[in-house]
Amino acid sequence: MQTVSMIVLVLYLNGSPIEFLGHTERADGTWARITVSECLSYKRTLKRNGWKDNASKTTRYSCEERTVKVGPNYEGKEIVKGLK
Repeated sequence: MQTVSMIVLVLYLNGSPIEFLGHTERADGTWARITVSECLSYKRTLKRNGWKDNASKTTRYSCEERTVKVGPNYEGKEIVKGLK
């Protein structure tokens, strides 16, 4: 497993990160790390589909540059395995 710095979309619950997204499949079928604009686009899509950060900010989505552990998934594609 490798440690890198990259943009990830993180779901926080009660202040702790519980879910994260760092890679996506492009229109041409390639697999790549998400960019800042893609991360913000995913966040906007979630909001349009009904997601609301709660007022106390205990549950929220955030686009962040984080140090993460990456490794291969079952298909051999690089994915985020954990946050540092």
